[in-house]
Amino acid sequence: MRSIKLMAIVTVTALVTLSSQPIPQDTGAVGAWQKINKLKTTASVLHGTAHPDDEHGGVLAKLSRGDGAHVMLLTLTRGESGDNAIGPQLFDSLALIRTDELLTADKYYGVDEQYFSTMIDYGFSKRLDETTEKWGLDNAFRDVVRVIRMTRPWIVMSRFQGNARDGHGNHSAAGVLSQQASEAAGDPNRFPEQIKEGLRPWSPLKVYMGGVRADENWTVRIDSGEYNPVLGDSYGNIAAFGLSFQRSQNGGRYVASAGPSYSYYTRTASRVTAPDKEKSIFDGIDTSYAGLFKTLGHTAPANVDAALAGIDAAVARAISTFKFTDPASAVPALIEGLRLTREGVAKSANEPDALHVLRIKERQFEDAITSALGVEVSAFADPSSKPPAPDSGRGGGRGVVPTMTAPIPGQTFGVNVRFTSRGTVPVELKSVLLTPTPGFTPTALSSQPSSGTFFFAINVAENAPISTRPYFSRAAFTENRYTLSDPSMFGRPFSPPPLVAIANYTINGTEVQTMEVVKRREPNLPYGYVVREVRTVPRLAVTVSPMTAVVPLSSPTRTVDLDVTVMHNASVPTNGQVLLTLPSGWTSTPPQHTFAFQRAGERTTYRFKVAAKNIDAQLRDVVAVATVDGQQYKEGYELIEPRDLEARYLYRPSIAKVRGVDVQVVPNLKVGYVMGIGDQVPMGLQQLGATVTLLSERDLATADLAVYDTIMTGTRAYAVRDDLRTYNSRLLDYVKAGGNMIVLYNTFELVPNQFAPFPGELLASAEEVSEEDSPITILAPTDRSFTWPNKITSADFDGWVEQRGSKFWTTWDKAYTPMISTFDKGQPPQSGGWLTARYGKGHWTYFAYALHRQLPYGVAGAYRITANLLALGKDPAR
Repeated sequence: MRSIKLMAIVTVTALVTLSSQPIPQDTGAVGAWQKINKLKTTASVLHGTAHPDDEHGGVLAKLSRGDGAHVMLLTLTRGESGDNAIGPQLFDSLALIRTDELLTADKYYGVDEQYFSTMIDYGFSKRLDETTEKWGLDNAFRDVVRVIRMTRPWIVMSRFQGNARDGHGNHSAAGVLSQQASEAAGDPNRFPEQIKEGLRPWSPLKVYMGGVRADENWTVRIDSGEYNPVLGDSYGNIAAFGLSFQRSQNGGRYVASAGPSYSYYTRTASRVTAPDKEKSIFDGIDTSYAGLFKTLGHTAPANVDAALAGIDAAVARAISTFKFTDPASAVPALIEGLRLTREGVAKSANEPDALHVLRIKERQFEDAITSALGVEVSAFADPSSKPPAPDSGRGGGRGVVPTMTAPIPGQTFGVNVRFTSRGTVPVELKSVLLTPTPGFTPTALSSQPSSGTFFFAINVAENAPISTRPYFSRAAFTENRYTLSDPSMFGRPFSPPPLVAIANYTINGTEVQTMEVVKRREPNLPYGYVVREVRTVPRLAVTVSPMTAVVPLSSPTRTVDLDVTVMHNASVPTNGQVLLTLPSGWTSTPPQHTFAFQRAGERTTYRFKVAAKNIDAQLRDVVAVATVDGQQYKEGYELIEPRDLEARYLYRPSIAKVRGVDVQVVPNLKVGYVMGIGDQVPMGLQQLGATVTLLSERDLATADLAVYDTIMTGTRAYAVRDDLRTYNSRLLDYVKAGGNMIVLYNTFELVPNQFAPFPGELLASAEEVSEEDSPITILAPTDRSFTWPNKITSADFDGWVEQRGSKFWTTWDKAYTPMISTFDKGQPPQSGGWLTARYGKGHWTYFAYALHRQLPYGVAGAYRITANLLALGKDPAR
């Protein structure tokens, strides 16, 4: 019985973040009170949105931290096509960041379970029908129905309405799906394959639609501005602080507020009787334990009523006896509530809907008891598989706190587990164990229950799965749904960590269980340590840069430089060689490189010059292969380590896709590049033969800028580079003296009246054109930007990916020439995305079209346009 419960708990808690460090609101006496507060109700709520940061965080915090509801969040996508204010990662790598950012925000909101569908954010969309076309709405519908059947919420609250007011096609889809799937989930004839898998139909008791205004026909309003004296702030402010951790989207901005802050919802469906104007979304629902079977519409099994009523009474006693100076004072009542909950589980064995609720409450009782007692379980990896000497103190007698890199298949290491109870109620520690996981074999080598210390040796099998690999992926950037390597992981943010420490203790004969993910420490001096989940990585990781390369067909040599990086993760020496598998007729210099690594963490980059004499416009694969003792490695990863987030790994085949591009280039160009938030544009410029220098603050302040044929500022550079704004006048002087300056896509921090040569307006709500195939009208066909060294036509805008451009100017001085016009379906023509002006002897260009998304994917027309922009400072006659 206990082992079944153990696996159930591990599966459920994996949906959130076992490894996350608790936030202040969830620790100490305040945290214990919050957990007890969750026990006073059986209510549950599922909130539906489209992207991370769409959620009504303040509402979720009020429902969870105030009302005690079990709160779940379904986010259809992981925000793959958003911008990134903290680094160069885009698309799938950004999705990993935004998933973890949302999980961090969830902790502040009080979200208990986070779910995702298999849908992908393909880019900003202004129309629901585009989302329907891209996703296949039935696919998304199936996913949402599955989540509702899995979670069985009493209430579904849609953030959006499903119409144009939502402002985004994905938003509208989320609004439609939340409401329609709530009805379909209760029909066993809809998606019957889910029923065959073991899911059961479920119809929420109520469904609400958000985005309603105060002067409209709303049913209920929720005040997230309500102040909670225990938490020391309003629910809205706590949520806003959590939202600030979604830094890739908001740069970490947080602004506190005071006073009421209402969100309005309209009830769109109900299976219970409730007034037209509600005081709470729970109006009409009996959320007591005693009313559980009535609420479910089922007949209560024999003898269960007394146990359920007893749970209500036990929770009331826990609340009344709780002391902030002694949280353990509530433990006797909590233990009684846990005992009665298990009695209710036993007596409801044939009532799966009731069991679903009671199992959640059982886990919550255990969490509340553990928190009230101040019980702490720590579990840290040790590179040594031998136990430390008894009473060896800090560092296990080894002089330092053990640090460890990510393990590889075939490795052995140790895990130190420590159990501590700091409450006033005595506990008896019964056992400490590690969860059995495929590929990991734990062996207990040391057990000291009196001191609460335990040591396990871990053997990682040679064929152990690579657990840093996300379970969701797509083969091509153009795919709009993820493929799941393990369908049982559906909905989870990430696959569960492979090692979890389980401690079982008893109080007056009642067993309580608590868990902690096994972690490892990495040194981050002088800032101490970073803590990571223990997950496996391959012995070698092989990556190729650039992932997509172009070769100008006008080049007499037709060569391209490819850099192959080999990352070594083993703690023992490794010798081997790396080479390229090339298309027929291609050669590389040198044919191969040899390597010899001694320790984990070593990395070397090898350059190959590839001669592609017979190259054409077709994409060709060049595969980097590392070989060690006959085993080949053809895959690598991008390690993503944003501040305050878990390290994530995005795996890709070690393939460079190479194509020829019909582009003429001006030779020997020197380009100064002012990097913004991070992009791969400089690599694209280098493939056009330019010599690129990344300009530092010192360069902007004192360097001779006249040595550069072109100076280009990267994406959102004016938002993140104070030095760029400080020394902008030097750049304008450079242009005035005959220089060529190109300003790529920027947000409103680029104030044209201050930083451009002539006035203009770039609003915070600036227009964008999201449809990558939007029609193009060339407005200035005789301008040199379209005539030299390449003849640019509308065909050069074919094959673009993800979007046309973003942050177009609204108005501009007549000194600027608008170069092209384009529009999304239903949008007026937009001409403020490419503006050029002569200033003094030079050229100044604002180019909001998405080069940072096109060049890394080898879009031919984008390279031809870029070559012309770089050449504006040159004389065609010379």
